[in-house]
Amino acid sequence: MKKKAKKRLPGSKIKKQRKFTRKKQQQIQYGIGQKMINSVLIALDEGDKIHIRKIVEGLDEYDLARLIEVLDFYHRRQLVEILGDHIDPEVFPELNEVVQEQVIDTLDENQIVNIVNELDSDEAVEILEHMDDEEQKSIIDQLDPELKYQVESSLNYPEDSAGRIMSRDFVSMPDDWTVKEAKQYLLSDTELPDEFYTVFLTDSSTLRPTGEITLDKLLRAKGDEKLCNIMDCEIVPVDVYTDQEEVAHMFREYGWMSALVVDNKGRLIGVINIDDVVDIVHEEASEDMMHLTGAEEGDVYKSVFGIFKSRSVWLITNLFATILASTVVKGFQDIIAEISVLAVLMPIVASMGGTTGNQTLAVAVRALATKELTASNTLRTIGKEFMVGVVNGILFACLIGLITWFMFPNRQELSAIIAIAMFCNLSLASLAGILIPLTLNRFKVDPAVSSGVFLIALTDSGGYFIFLGLAKLILF
Repeated sequence: MKKKAKKRLPGSKIKKQRKFTRKKQQQIQYGIGQKMINSVLIALDEGDKIHIRKIVEGLDEYDLARLIEVLDFYHRRQLVEILGDHIDPEVFPELNEVVQEQVIDTLDENQIVNIVNELDSDEAVEILEHMDDEEQKSIIDQLDPELKYQVESSLNYPEDSAGRIMSRDFVSMPDDWTVKEAKQYLLSDTELPDEFYTVFLTDSSTLRPTGEITLDKLLRAKGDEKLCNIMDCEIVPVDVYTDQEEVAHMFREYGWMSALVVDNKGRLIGVINIDDVVDIVHEEASEDMMHLTGAEEGDVYKSVFGIFKSRSVWLITNLFATILASTVVKGFQDIIAEISVLAVLMPIVASMGGTTGNQTLAVAVRALATKELTASNTLRTIGKEFMVGVVNGILFACLIGLITWFMFPNRQELSAIIAIAMFCNLSLASLAGILIPLTLNRFKVDPAVSSGVFLIALTDSGGYFIFLGLAKLILF
Protein backbone atom coordinates (compact mmCIF):
# COMPACT_ATOMS: atom_id res chain seq x y z
CA MET A 1 0.00 0.00 0.00
CA LYS A 2 1.49 3.30 -1.06
CA LYS A 3 1.54 6.09 1.44
CA LYS A 4 1.03 9.77 0.79
CA ALA A 5 4.23 11.33 -0.50
CA LYS A 6 5.47 14.59 0.94
CA LYS A 7 5.37 17.65 -1.30
CA ARG A 8 8.51 18.47 -3.24
CA LEU A 9 7.95 21.84 -4.84
CA PRO A 10 9.77 22.90 -8.00
CA GLY A 11 11.53 26.26 -8.00
CA SER A 12 8.63 28.06 -9.68
CA LYS A 13 6.34 27.27 -6.74
CA ILE A 14 8.64 28.25 -3.90
CA LYS A 15 7.40 31.86 -3.71
CA LYS A 16 3.79 30.70 -3.55
CA GLN A 17 4.72 28.23 -0.83
CA ARG A 18 6.46 30.99 1.17
CA LYS A 19 3.34 33.15 0.96
CA PHE A 20 1.23 30.22 2.08
CA THR A 21 3.65 29.53 4.95
CA ARG A 22 3.47 33.15 6.16
CA LYS A 23 -0.32 33.05 5.92
CA LYS A 24 -0.43 29.78 7.83
CA GLN A 25 1.85 31.19 10.53
CA GLN A 26 -0.58 34.09 11.00
CA GLN A 27 -3.46 31.60 11.32
CA ILE A 28 -1.50 29.59 13.88
CA GLN A 29 -1.04 32.65 16.05
CA TYR A 30 -4.82 33.05 16.23
CA GLY A 31 -5.62 29.31 15.98
CA ILE A 32 -4.02 28.31 19.28
CA GLY A 33 -3.98 31.61 21.11
CA GLN A 34 -4.19 31.89 24.87
CA LYS A 35 -7.98 32.10 24.74
CA MET A 36 -8.21 28.68 23.10
CA ILE A 37 -5.67 27.19 25.50
CA ASN A 38 -7.64 28.49 28.49
CA SER A 39 -10.87 27.08 27.02
CA VAL A 40 -9.24 23.67 26.60
CA LEU A 41 -7.87 23.73 30.15
CA ILE A 42 -11.27 24.63 31.62
CA ALA A 43 -13.00 21.92 29.59
CA LEU A 44 -10.38 19.35 30.65
CA ASP A 45 -10.75 20.25 34.32
CA GLU A 46 -14.53 19.94 34.00
CA GLY A 47 -14.31 16.72 31.99
CA ASP A 48 -16.38 18.22 29.17
CA LYS A 49 -15.38 15.85 26.35
CA ILE A 50 -17.91 17.15 23.82
CA HIS A 51 -16.71 20.76 24.19
CA ILE A 52 -13.07 19.71 23.87
CA ARG A 53 -13.75 17.84 20.63
CA LYS A 54 -15.58 20.86 19.24
CA ILE A 55 -12.68 23.18 20.11
CA VAL A 56 -10.03 21.07 18.37
CA GLU A 57 -12.25 19.91 15.52
CA GLY A 58 -11.12 22.58 13.06
CA LEU A 59 -7.40 22.44 13.88
CA ASP A 60 -4.99 20.99 11.35
CA GLU A 61 -2.21 18.62 12.40
CA TYR A 62 0.31 21.40 13.03
CA ASP A 63 -2.07 23.43 15.23
CA LEU A 64 -3.13 20.38 17.23
CA ALA A 65 0.49 19.36 17.77
CA ARG A 66 1.31 22.82 19.15
CA LEU A 67 -1.74 22.68 21.42
CA ILE A 68 -0.66 19.30 22.81
CA GLU A 69 2.85 20.63 23.42
CA VAL A 70 1.82 23.75 25.38
CA LEU A 71 -0.24 21.74 27.87
CA ASP A 72 1.34 20.31 31.00
CA PHE A 73 1.85 16.55 31.27
CA TYR A 74 -1.39 15.88 33.17
CA HIS A 75 -3.65 17.88 30.81
CA ARG A 76 -1.76 16.59 27.77
CA ARG A 77 -2.54 13.02 28.78
CA GLN A 78 -6.19 13.91 29.41
CA LEU A 79 -6.54 15.51 25.97
CA VAL A 80 -5.01 12.54 24.16
CA GLU A 81 -7.25 10.07 26.00
CA ILE A 82 -10.37 12.10 25.18
CA LEU A 83 -9.51 12.51 21.49
CA GLY A 84 -8.39 8.90 21.19
CA ASP A 85 -8.60 7.56 17.63
CA HIS A 86 -9.89 10.93 16.38
CA ILE A 87 -6.33 12.33 16.36
CA ASP A 88 -5.01 12.56 12.82
CA PRO A 89 -1.88 10.32 12.57
CA GLU A 90 -0.09 13.23 10.85
CA VAL A 91 -0.11 15.06 14.20
CA PHE A 92 2.46 12.73 15.75
CA PRO A 93 5.42 13.53 13.44
CA GLU A 94 4.81 17.24 14.16
CA LEU A 95 5.32 16.77 17.91
CA ASN A 96 8.56 17.49 19.73
CA GLU A 97 10.46 14.24 20.26
CA VAL A 98 10.04 14.30 24.05
CA VAL A 99 6.31 15.08 23.84
CA GLN A 100 5.89 12.47 21.10
CA GLU A 101 7.30 9.76 23.38
CA GLN A 102 5.08 10.88 26.27
CA VAL A 103 1.96 10.79 24.08
CA ILE A 104 2.83 7.42 22.50
CA ASP A 105 3.25 5.96 26.01
CA THR A 106 -0.42 6.76 26.75
CA LEU A 107 -1.66 4.73 23.75
CA ASP A 108 -2.23 0.99 23.53
CA GLU A 109 -0.49 -1.15 20.94
CA ASN A 110 -3.42 -1.29 18.51
CA GLN A 111 -3.68 2.50 18.44
CA ILE A 112 0.06 2.82 17.72
CA VAL A 113 -0.19 0.27 14.89
CA ASN A 114 -3.11 2.18 13.32
CA ILE A 115 -1.21 5.46 13.55
CA VAL A 116 2.04 4.12 12.08
CA ASN A 117 0.18 2.41 9.22
CA GLU A 118 -1.06 5.81 8.02
CA LEU A 119 2.37 7.47 7.95
CA ASP A 120 5.17 7.65 5.40
CA SER A 121 7.98 5.18 6.02
CA ASP A 122 10.40 7.87 7.27
CA GLU A 123 7.82 9.26 9.70
CA ALA A 124 7.01 5.73 10.92
CA VAL A 125 10.71 5.18 11.61
CA GLU A 126 10.84 8.42 13.65
CA ILE A 127 8.19 7.06 16.00
CA LEU A 128 9.46 3.48 16.22
CA GLU A 129 13.21 4.09 16.58
CA HIS A 130 12.91 5.32 20.18
CA MET A 131 10.97 2.27 21.44
CA ASP A 132 12.58 -0.70 23.16
CA ASP A 133 13.34 -3.66 20.89
CA GLU A 134 10.51 -5.90 22.10
CA GLU A 135 7.77 -3.28 21.71
CA GLN A 136 9.21 -2.13 18.39
CA LYS A 137 9.23 -5.67 16.94
CA SER A 138 5.66 -6.34 18.12
CA ILE A 139 4.35 -3.22 16.35
CA ILE A 140 6.35 -3.77 13.16
CA ASP A 141 4.99 -7.32 12.86
CA GLN A 142 1.45 -5.89 12.68
CA LEU A 143 2.15 -3.28 9.98
CA ASP A 144 1.02 -3.54 6.36
CA PRO A 145 3.50 -5.79 4.47
CA GLU A 146 5.00 -3.06 2.27
CA LEU A 147 5.39 -0.56 5.11
CA LYS A 148 6.80 -3.32 7.32
CA TYR A 149 9.51 -4.05 4.74
CA GLN A 150 10.31 -0.34 4.36
CA VAL A 151 10.51 0.29 8.10
CA GLU A 152 12.64 -2.79 8.82
CA SER A 153 15.03 -1.83 6.02
CA SER A 154 15.39 1.74 7.33
CA LEU A 155 15.93 0.63 10.93
CA ASN A 156 18.84 -1.55 9.79
CA TYR A 157 20.77 1.59 8.91
CA PRO A 158 22.65 3.60 11.58
CA GLU A 159 20.81 6.30 13.50
CA ASP A 160 21.23 9.79 11.97
CA SER A 161 22.16 8.28 8.58
CA ALA A 162 20.53 8.95 5.20
CA GLY A 163 18.96 5.50 5.37
CA ARG A 164 17.00 6.45 8.47
CA ILE A 165 15.54 9.68 7.13
CA MET A 166 14.89 8.72 3.51
CA SER A 167 11.39 8.11 2.18
CA ARG A 168 10.66 5.10 -0.01
CA ASP A 169 7.58 6.71 -1.56
CA PHE A 170 8.75 8.06 -4.91
CA VAL A 171 8.17 7.55 -8.63
CA SER A 172 10.89 6.05 -10.80
CA MET A 173 11.02 4.54 -14.30
CA PRO A 174 13.64 3.36 -16.83
CA ASP A 175 15.37 6.14 -18.74
CA ASP A 176 14.94 4.30 -22.08
CA TRP A 177 11.15 4.73 -22.00
CA THR A 178 9.50 7.22 -24.30
CA VAL A 179 7.46 10.15 -23.02
CA LYS A 180 4.30 8.35 -24.21
CA GLU A 181 5.16 5.22 -22.17
CA ALA A 182 5.89 7.36 -19.12
CA LYS A 183 2.54 9.16 -19.36
CA GLN A 184 0.65 5.87 -19.78
CA TYR A 185 2.39 4.49 -16.70
CA LEU A 186 1.51 7.54 -14.63
CA LEU A 187 -2.14 7.36 -15.71
CA SER A 188 -2.57 3.63 -15.22
CA ASP A 189 -0.64 2.80 -12.04
CA THR A 190 -3.05 3.08 -9.10
CA GLU A 191 -0.34 2.65 -6.46
CA LEU A 192 1.60 5.83 -7.20
CA PRO A 193 2.01 8.40 -4.41
CA ASP A 194 -0.90 10.84 -4.14
CA GLU A 195 1.35 13.85 -4.69
CA PHE A 196 4.71 14.10 -6.47
CA TYR A 197 6.47 16.58 -8.72
CA THR A 198 9.57 14.75 -9.90
CA VAL A 199 10.11 11.43 -11.69
CA PHE A 200 13.45 9.73 -11.05
CA LEU A 201 15.04 7.79 -13.91
CA THR A 202 17.20 4.68 -13.66
CA ASP A 203 19.20 2.42 -15.90
CA SER A 204 16.86 -0.47 -16.79
CA SER A 205 19.47 -3.18 -16.11
CA THR A 206 21.33 -1.90 -13.04
CA LEU A 207 18.62 0.26 -11.40
CA ARG A 208 21.23 2.96 -10.86
CA PRO A 209 19.87 6.54 -11.06
CA THR A 210 20.75 8.35 -14.27
CA GLY A 211 18.69 11.52 -13.99
CA GLU A 212 15.38 13.12 -13.09
CA ILE A 213 12.60 14.98 -14.84
CA THR A 214 9.94 17.30 -13.46
CA LEU A 215 6.29 16.68 -14.30
CA ASP A 216 5.85 20.00 -16.12
CA LYS A 217 8.74 19.15 -18.43
CA LEU A 218 7.37 15.65 -19.01
CA LEU A 219 3.92 17.01 -19.92
CA ARG A 220 5.37 19.44 -22.47
CA ALA A 221 7.62 16.87 -24.19
CA LYS A 222 6.71 15.09 -27.44
CA GLY A 223 5.42 11.53 -27.09
CA ASP A 224 8.14 9.85 -29.15
CA GLU A 225 11.06 11.44 -27.28
CA LYS A 226 13.21 9.26 -25.06
CA LEU A 227 13.32 10.24 -21.40
CA CYS A 228 17.11 9.99 -21.43
CA ASN A 229 17.21 12.81 -23.98
CA ILE A 230 15.19 15.29 -21.95
CA MET A 231 16.13 14.37 -18.36
CA ASP A 232 18.32 16.39 -16.05
CA CYS A 233 21.56 14.40 -15.75
CA GLU A 234 23.18 16.63 -13.11
CA ILE A 235 22.38 14.45 -10.12
CA VAL A 236 24.54 13.66 -7.09
CA PRO A 237 23.30 10.47 -5.40
CA VAL A 238 23.68 10.25 -1.62
CA ASP A 239 25.08 7.07 -0.12
CA VAL A 240 22.64 5.44 2.28
CA TYR A 241 25.22 5.53 5.13
CA THR A 242 25.96 9.27 4.81
CA ASP A 243 25.50 11.15 8.08
CA GLN A 244 22.41 13.37 8.17
CA GLU A 245 24.54 16.46 8.92
CA GLU A 246 26.47 15.83 5.71
CA VAL A 247 23.16 15.38 3.85
CA ALA A 248 21.93 18.75 5.13
CA HIS A 249 25.23 20.33 4.07
CA MET A 250 24.83 18.90 0.54
CA PHE A 251 21.28 20.27 0.29
CA ARG A 252 22.56 23.72 1.22
CA GLU A 253 25.51 23.56 -1.17
CA TYR A 254 23.58 22.27 -4.19
CA GLY A 255 20.23 23.97 -3.52
CA TRP A 256 18.34 20.67 -3.77
CA MET A 257 14.62 20.17 -3.24
CA SER A 258 15.13 16.39 -3.07
CA ALA A 259 18.05 13.95 -3.21
CA LEU A 260 18.40 10.38 -4.46
CA VAL A 261 19.65 7.78 -1.97
CA VAL A 262 21.59 4.77 -3.26
CA ASP A 263 22.83 1.55 -1.65
CA ASN A 264 26.38 0.17 -1.76
CA LYS A 265 25.77 -1.08 -5.31
CA GLY A 266 24.60 2.33 -6.49
CA ARG A 267 20.95 1.29 -6.86
CA LEU A 268 18.17 3.80 -6.16
CA ILE A 269 16.42 2.85 -2.91
CA GLY A 270 14.96 6.09 -1.51
CA VAL A 271 14.54 9.84 -1.62
CA ILE A 272 15.24 12.58 0.94
CA ASN A 273 12.99 15.62 0.70
CA ILE A 274 13.66 19.22 1.66
CA ASP A 275 11.14 19.17 4.53
CA ASP A 276 13.12 16.37 6.20
CA VAL A 277 16.33 18.37 5.83
CA VAL A 278 14.77 21.47 7.41
CA ASP A 279 13.95 19.33 10.44
CA ILE A 280 17.53 18.04 10.54
CA VAL A 281 19.04 21.53 10.37
CA HIS A 282 16.79 22.69 13.22
CA GLU A 283 17.55 19.58 15.25
CA GLU A 284 21.33 19.74 14.80
CA ALA A 285 21.52 23.49 15.44
CA SER A 286 19.43 23.21 18.61
CA GLU A 287 21.42 20.19 19.76
CA ASP A 288 24.78 21.91 19.33
CA MET A 289 23.57 25.08 21.07
CA MET A 290 22.17 23.09 24.00
CA HIS A 291 25.22 20.85 24.35
CA LEU A 292 27.51 23.87 24.70
CA THR A 293 25.70 24.65 27.95
CA GLY A 294 25.06 21.08 29.09
CA ALA A 295 21.32 21.25 28.40
CA GLU A 296 19.24 19.19 25.96
CA GLU A 297 16.58 20.02 23.40
CA GLY A 298 13.13 19.25 24.80
CA ASP A 299 14.04 20.11 28.41
CA VAL A 300 11.02 22.42 28.49
CA TYR A 301 8.78 19.33 28.18
CA LYS A 302 10.63 17.07 30.64
CA SER A 303 9.94 16.48 34.31
CA VAL A 304 12.10 18.07 37.02
CA PHE A 305 13.91 14.76 37.62
CA GLY A 306 14.45 14.21 33.90
CA ILE A 307 16.07 17.64 33.49
CA PHE A 308 18.13 17.14 36.66
CA LYS A 309 19.43 13.80 35.40
CA SER A 310 20.49 15.13 32.00
CA ARG A 311 22.20 18.26 33.34
CA SER A 312 23.90 16.85 36.46
CA VAL A 313 26.52 14.93 34.43
CA TRP A 314 27.70 18.13 32.76
CA LEU A 315 27.65 20.01 36.08
CA ILE A 316 29.72 17.30 37.79
CA THR A 317 32.31 17.52 35.02
CA ASN A 318 32.30 21.29 35.37
CA LEU A 319 32.74 20.92 39.13
CA PHE A 320 36.01 19.04 38.64
CA ALA A 321 37.19 21.73 36.23
CA THR A 322 36.46 24.33 38.90
CA ILE A 323 38.27 22.26 41.54
CA LEU A 324 41.31 22.23 39.26
CA ALA A 325 41.23 26.04 39.16
CA SER A 326 40.85 26.18 42.95
CA THR A 327 43.88 23.91 43.32
CA VAL A 328 45.92 26.43 41.35
CA VAL A 329 44.75 29.23 43.66
CA LYS A 330 45.58 27.09 46.71
CA GLY A 331 49.19 26.92 45.57
CA PHE A 332 49.42 30.71 45.90
CA GLN A 333 47.42 31.16 49.11
CA ASP A 334 50.46 32.51 51.00
CA ILE A 335 50.91 35.50 48.70
CA ILE A 336 47.13 36.07 48.58
CA ALA A 337 47.12 36.21 52.38
CA GLU A 338 49.88 38.84 52.33
CA ILE A 339 48.36 40.93 49.53
CA SER A 340 44.59 40.43 49.75
CA VAL A 341 43.93 42.72 46.81
CA LEU A 342 45.11 39.90 44.53
CA ALA A 343 41.92 38.01 45.40
CA VAL A 344 39.91 40.99 44.14
CA LEU A 345 41.67 41.19 40.77
CA MET A 346 42.32 37.57 39.77
CA PRO A 347 38.67 36.67 38.85
CA ILE A 348 38.75 39.47 36.25
CA VAL A 349 41.53 37.75 34.30
CA ALA A 350 39.87 34.33 34.41
CA SER A 351 36.43 35.68 33.48
CA MET A 352 37.69 37.67 30.50
CA GLY A 353 39.64 34.63 29.29
CA GLY A 354 36.55 32.44 29.52
CA THR A 355 34.40 34.94 27.61
CA THR A 356 37.00 35.34 24.86
CA GLY A 357 37.43 31.59 24.54
CA ASN A 358 33.68 31.00 24.34
CA GLN A 359 33.37 33.48 21.47
CA THR A 360 36.01 31.62 19.47
CA LEU A 361 34.54 28.27 20.52
CA ALA A 362 31.07 29.17 19.23
CA VAL A 363 32.51 30.19 15.85
CA ALA A 364 34.64 27.03 15.59
CA VAL A 365 31.84 24.60 16.55
CA ARG A 366 29.47 26.18 14.04
CA ALA A 367 32.13 26.20 11.31
CA LEU A 368 32.79 22.50 11.89
CA ALA A 369 29.07 21.70 11.79
CA THR A 370 28.52 23.59 8.53
CA LYS A 371 31.75 22.28 6.93
CA GLU A 372 33.10 25.83 6.63
CA LEU A 373 36.25 24.81 8.51
CA THR A 374 38.19 22.52 6.17
CA ALA A 375 41.74 21.20 5.81
CA SER A 376 42.54 24.01 3.36
CA ASN A 377 41.62 26.88 5.69
CA THR A 378 42.23 25.44 9.17
CA LEU A 379 45.70 26.92 9.69
CA ARG A 380 44.57 30.30 8.36
CA THR A 381 41.56 30.28 10.69
CA ILE A 382 43.69 29.32 13.69
CA GLY A 383 46.09 32.14 12.92
CA LYS A 384 43.28 34.64 12.45
CA GLU A 385 41.58 33.73 15.74
CA PHE A 386 44.89 33.90 17.58
CA MET A 387 45.55 37.39 16.17
CA VAL A 388 42.05 38.46 17.25
CA GLY A 389 42.98 37.26 20.75
CA VAL A 390 46.24 39.18 20.63
CA VAL A 391 44.52 42.42 19.56
CA ASN A 392 41.84 41.96 22.25
CA GLY A 393 44.60 41.18 24.73
CA ILE A 394 46.44 44.42 23.99
CA LEU A 395 43.25 46.51 24.19
CA PHE A 396 41.94 45.07 27.44
CA ALA A 397 45.40 44.83 29.00
CA CYS A 398 45.77 48.60 28.59
CA LEU A 399 42.22 49.18 29.85
CA ILE A 400 42.47 47.02 32.97
CA GLY A 401 45.95 48.36 33.65
CA LEU A 402 44.65 51.93 33.78
CA ILE A 403 41.63 50.98 35.91
CA THR A 404 43.85 49.10 38.38
CA TRP A 405 46.26 52.05 38.54
CA PHE A 406 43.37 54.38 39.52
CA MET A 407 41.87 51.86 41.98
CA PHE A 408 45.16 51.06 43.75
CA PRO A 409 47.54 54.03 43.26
CA ASN A 410 49.78 52.85 46.10
CA ARG A 411 50.48 49.54 44.30
CA GLN A 412 51.21 50.57 40.74
CA GLU A 413 53.08 47.31 40.05
CA LEU A 414 49.69 45.56 40.16
CA SER A 415 48.74 47.45 36.99
CA ALA A 416 51.62 45.85 35.09
CA ILE A 417 50.91 42.40 36.53
CA ILE A 418 47.22 42.32 35.62
CA ALA A 419 47.86 43.90 32.20
CA ILE A 420 50.41 41.21 31.28
CA ALA A 421 48.17 38.45 32.67
CA MET A 422 45.18 39.79 30.74
CA PHE A 423 47.15 39.88 27.48
CA CYS A 424 48.49 36.34 27.93
CA ASN A 425 45.18 34.79 28.99
CA LEU A 426 43.09 36.38 26.21
CA SER A 427 45.62 35.35 23.58
CA LEU A 428 45.76 31.77 24.87
CA ALA A 429 41.96 31.62 25.32
CA SER A 430 41.38 32.51 21.67
CA LEU A 431 43.85 29.85 20.61
CA ALA A 432 42.27 27.27 22.93
CA GLY A 433 38.78 28.20 21.71
CA ILE A 434 39.59 26.89 18.24
CA LEU A 435 42.17 24.17 19.00
CA ILE A 436 39.99 22.32 21.53
CA PRO A 437 37.03 21.67 19.16
CA LEU A 438 39.43 20.86 16.30
CA THR A 439 41.25 18.30 18.46
CA LEU A 440 38.01 16.72 19.70
CA ASN A 441 36.67 16.56 16.16
CA ARG A 442 39.91 14.89 15.06
CA PHE A 443 39.28 12.11 17.60
CA LYS A 444 35.62 11.74 16.50
CA VAL A 445 34.27 13.36 19.70
CA ASP A 446 31.39 15.83 19.31
CA PRO A 447 33.02 19.23 20.01
CA ALA A 448 29.69 20.76 20.97
CA VAL A 449 29.39 18.38 23.93
CA SER A 450 32.88 18.49 25.47
CA SER A 451 34.58 21.70 24.36
CA GLY A 452 33.01 23.96 26.99
CA VAL A 453 34.29 22.00 29.98
CA PHE A 454 37.86 21.82 28.64
CA LEU A 455 37.80 25.53 27.85
CA ILE A 456 36.60 26.48 31.35
CA ALA A 457 39.29 24.33 32.95
CA LEU A 458 41.98 25.90 30.78
CA THR A 459 40.97 29.56 30.96
CA ASP A 460 40.21 29.56 34.71
CA SER A 461 43.27 27.57 35.74
CA GLY A 462 45.47 29.35 33.22
CA GLY A 463 44.18 32.79 34.18
CA TYR A 464 44.79 32.23 37.90
CA PHE A 465 48.20 30.67 37.31
CA ILE A 466 49.45 33.43 35.02
CA PHE A 467 48.20 36.27 37.25
CA LEU A 468 49.32 34.79 40.59
CA GLY A 469 52.56 33.48 39.09
CA LEU A 470 53.46 36.94 37.81
CA ALA A 471 52.49 38.45 41.17
CA LYS A 472 54.81 36.05 43.01
CA LEU A 473 57.60 36.66 40.53
CA ILE A 474 57.38 40.46 40.58
CA LEU A 475 56.21 41.23 44.15
CA PHE A 476 58.18 38.57 45.98
